[in-house]
Amino acid sequence: MTTATAAQVAVGSEAVYLHRLLTDAEATTAAQQVLKPSADFRAKCWHTGPDLSTIGTPLYRTRDRLEYYTEQARVTNALMYDTYRWLYDRVADFFEDRYSHPVDFVDGLAIPGFHLMAYGGAGRFEGGGWHLDQLAQQVPYFADRASAIDGIVNFTLPLAVPGGGTGMDIRADEGEPAEVHVPYRPGVVLFTDRELLHRIGASVSRGPADYRLTLQGHGVCYRRRLLLFW
Repeated sequence: MTTATAAQVAVGSEAVYLHRLLTDAEATTAAQQVLKPSADFRAKCWHTGPDLSTIGTPLYRTRDRLEYYTEQARVTNALMYDTYRWLYDRVADFFEDRYSHPVDFVDGLAIPGFHLMAYGGAGRFEGGGWHLDQLAQQVPYFADRASAIDGIVNFTLPLAVPGGGTGMDIRADEGEPAEVHVPYRPGVVLFTDRELLHRIGASVSRGPADYRLTLQGHGVCYRRRLLLFW
């Protein structure tokens, strides 16, 4: 059952959903908050890589170190939630309304976090490779309870985009040659309720101050609750 409305973008026979979750001003406020962390928060929650920075502890980067993932989630979840409570609550309120399930987090699973891409100058910057998330099947907590899972959600909430635009490229399945590019708009959450082949789309930066910042995560409908994680 769904209640909250969302626009649809057709991808083959599947659909991607879009919903205005934040005003432009709220998205700007959220981005400024994320980019100005305390020294303690940065030390505990920021992880800078060659391609992007992650703020939080995504499973896809630690799937071969599940004990470390669980440990980091327990260290940082409360700090992440307390720092950006209003933003997490906005996301949770929407998905509760959309799917008629209370939203909750799970001890030992990282709460949704942020991707930050800074470009350092003008130009076109290609995105990532094609993939399926399929994280619900990789988390032991959910893999051990697969029979009780009755749905998934994958979402991305852009907070800032470069001047020339960015987005997500999506295909309905591996055999579908055509792809759909869904542009990101700050404050508009993009989400799906099934696994779709996708990749980070190309970004066009207009100058050294441009960056791409998103809040993202996954959800599993489990025993009439929607459990969000990353």
